[in-house]
Amino acid sequence: MKYKLFRFRSQVLILACLLMTLSFLGLLYDAQIRHGIDIDASTAANTIVIRETVEAARGEITDRYGRVLVSNQTVYHAALDVGAMGDYSQQVATIRRLLEICRSQGIDWNDGGLPLERSGEGWRYTTDSPFARIQEDGTSTDTGFAKLCQAMEWPTDGANPDRVAQAMLETFGLTGAEDADEVLEVLYACYLREKEVVWTTWYFAQNVDIDFITVVKEENLPGVTIRAAAERVYHTDYAAHLLGQVGLIAAEDWEAGENYKEQGYAMDAVVGQSGVEYAFESYLRGTSGVAQRITDLEGNLLNESYSEMPVAGSNVALTLDIKLQEAAELALERHTEEINGGQGGSAVVVLDVKDGGVLASASWPTFDLATYRQDYTELARDEKKPLFNRAFLGTYAPGSTYKIVTATAALDTGLITPTDTIRCTGRMEYLDTTFRCWIYRQNGGTHGQETVSDAIRDSCNIFFYTVGSQLGIDTLTEYAQAYGLGLPTGVELSESSGVNAGPDYSEKVGMIWYPGNTLSSAIGQSDNQFTPLQICNYIATVVNGGHRYSVHLLKSVKSWDNTRLIEQYQPQERNEVPLSDESRAAILQGMAEVTESTTTVREAFSGLTERGIQVGSKTGSAQVSGQENANGLFVCFAPFDDPEVAVCVAVEKGGSGAATSVIAADILDYYFSDEAVLERVDGENQLLR
Repeated sequence: MKYKLFRFRSQVLILACLLMTLSFLGLLYDAQIRHGIDIDASTAANTIVIRETVEAARGEITDRYGRVLVSNQTVYHAALDVGAMGDYSQQVATIRRLLEICRSQGIDWNDGGLPLERSGEGWRYTTDSPFARIQEDGTSTDTGFAKLCQAMEWPTDGANPDRVAQAMLETFGLTGAEDADEVLEVLYACYLREKEVVWTTWYFAQNVDIDFITVVKEENLPGVTIRAAAERVYHTDYAAHLLGQVGLIAAEDWEAGENYKEQGYAMDAVVGQSGVEYAFESYLRGTSGVAQRITDLEGNLLNESYSEMPVAGSNVALTLDIKLQEAAELALERHTEEINGGQGGSAVVVLDVKDGGVLASASWPTFDLATYRQDYTELARDEKKPLFNRAFLGTYAPGSTYKIVTATAALDTGLITPTDTIRCTGRMEYLDTTFRCWIYRQNGGTHGQETVSDAIRDSCNIFFYTVGSQLGIDTLTEYAQAYGLGLPTGVELSESSGVNAGPDYSEKVGMIWYPGNTLSSAIGQSDNQFTPLQICNYIATVVNGGHRYSVHLLKSVKSWDNTRLIEQYQPQERNEVPLSDESRAAILQGMAEVTESTTTVREAFSGLTERGIQVGSKTGSAQVSGQENANGLFVCFAPFDDPEVAVCVAVEKGGSGAATSVIAADILDYYFSDEAVLERVDGENQLLR
């Protein structure tokens, strides 16, 4: 009986304990998990809740075979919050200790932007107008310094720098301190944000190492936090003019310009500023998250979590083959100065003739993306213009490469047939002007009877003067534009439109158009100015059957983990150039004979010829007014029987177009190498590291 009673009481006691425990756990769950500590409750709990926007990592950029060109690495920055440091004296003590740690660890800290500095026994302004910023329209606005002086009740009415500095020093208790200028610089940057004068993020120190982080954590300095950030890393030394840079949003682009505010960006977000980074910003940007930090009243971190997780941006695959890009840049570096004696730059473009994809695009001289910001001042002053993307933005007279336009117009309009001949007499009279063929200028010779194929091979000026004079400038312009010359190619990056010579352009620039200008235009001179990109796409259109595609760098877009295809680029045909198969064959035959008959070109491509790869080409030398040496241009395509790629090379002051053929030959040597061929067969759509 007693045993049964004891067991009953034990069970009741155990049940009561269990119920109490469950009740306690329920209350704990409700307080800690379900409701947590919110901003309103934090004051009662002697805590502070801080919510911060966390930028998502940008997507990676790869080449067409999945080789990573640009990715991210995690770096750590030291951020300061004076509001969590206590009173002024505590803020000064914290900053002083932080500066001591930096000195001992060899860490550089950032300039706070204070427009005051010591000068002998006093202070001086570092800018001519510290309190007012003059706008373009002549009006003025208060600077951040002026606004902070107003908020902190420091002198602003044209006060001399000593008065302002003394007021600042008295506020923070720094009067007479030896390190006053260093501490004041940091406090200035912090209080600009504390008083909401500016909203952009300022880091006390960036890219800090583990030793610095360890010391800061051990000292538990209030208001000092270490924040992780994603930084762009470049896995290639090439394609600098294409890949571009990222940076903080410019103030003028926040609500005006690009209007990032309306697009949901934070004021201090990192965005693409040029090149691919800018063009594909909408894909590469991620979705920002929100981090929540809970500290006690002394600034000690109690808890850190995400209330909204950031989502990384999408990965962008380009049409580029980075190894072909490397071959292109090395070819320019190797040959440009030996061709033009160091008198100018050069450019090359390689296009897929079947869809307009950019396989390679190089401009020489170039620069290093990884050190772009450090090198910017020197690069910007360099007379050789290494920052200038000559392939997309440089415009050049096409010279004799334009003669294919004239041939197309003459054949398609029925002015000539592929078998018709025109006699080259070395010179011809047109109105009151004598026009001469290059061979007559060279040695008084002539080409005799020439078909269109012969005229392309021999680059006979008399042939193209004759048909050009009968076609007229309007017809020449019509066919030039059908090939995309003088028009945007559609490429996603910035490009020049170029110029088609004619009465309209002459009037625009205040000059008179004379009938004889039509003859000059027919051989690629006069005012014709096109980019290497346009010229390359024109040749691609000639050899692919007359289909002019939009040029593009985008191949595909995938989710950040490469598990989902977001977009696959589809070729966009803009127009078709009408030309019979017989006429096109005559033009291509002439281009094949250029390679076979021009000694310099034949020698350049001898290696490919020995391997059974036939190349069609056309040379061009374009005299520039006021310059002794002409620009050298060279275009080609291969293989001849089933074209895959078109190439355009431009060398400033390169003289002979044939001399530049060695650059194209080096590029095609790689393109048709066993290594490259195997990659095209096996490497598509694989992510390589």
